[in-house]
Amino acid sequence: MHRQAQPIFPALRAFLARAGGMAALAAILAGALALAPARPAQAADIYRYKDPFGVWRAMKVPTGHAKYYKRAQARAAWRSGVKVCMACEPKSGDGARLATLEPASRALQWGDAKVPTAHDGLIARAAQDSGVDQALLTAVIAIESGFRSDARSPKGALGLMQLMPATAASLLAVDDIETALVDPATNVKAGSRHLRRLIDQYPGRLDLALAAYNAGEGAVRKYDAVPPYAETQAYVRDVTALYERYKTP
Repeated sequence: MHRQAQPIFPALRAFLARAGGMAALAAILAGALALAPARPAQAADIYRYKDPFGVWRAMKVPTGHAKYYKRAQARAAWRSGVKVCMACEPKSGDGARLATLEPASRALQWGDAKVPTAHDGLIARAAQDSGVDQALLTAVIAIESGFRSDARSPKGALGLMQLMPATAASLLAVDDIETALVDPATNVKAGSRHLRRLIDQYPGRLDLALAAYNAGEGAVRKYDAVPPYAETQAYVRDVTALYERYKTP
């Protein structure tokens, strides 16, 4: 029995030697992987820009792509007629002092300028049908689109009253919402109905109705007030100021 077991030990030693070698190799490989530098994350640039309301923002874009974003923003600004210095460096307080930046100048611009009359008829009809003051509709259109029926925001809002297709879907019984919103009469009709609903939802609080039109009902519900968003606060202020000017004989 003892002599028969002898051949087993050399085989066992050989196996353990091979196993030890494999373990050593595995340990070496594991150490090399641990010491190797981690795979770098995808490179990105920080693209700083001014939005149409004069607020400086920043976003990550793929390396080398910032120039394409700048060109796209320049085209959007040119189409909308909003003059924003996209090359200027941000100044201390930009955004925090939004009341002194672009939105105020828009209200002053339309308050002092002659209001375009091309859409007066359809605005008057929409005001009569919805029960929204024509002066208020005119003020909203001035701030939203500058009276451009082909206006399109970077977020996809369309037309004179800058309606999002998702919002307009519940107001229009059409298949192609985007095409319908480009039509001035359809856009103002839907926009005035939407604004009427918001005014009824916040009776006696035009500021909340305008805030909901700009930032959404969820934002107003969250804060139970005009949301503390610079854009929304400027929007409410500017529309209200223009409304007072337009309704004054």
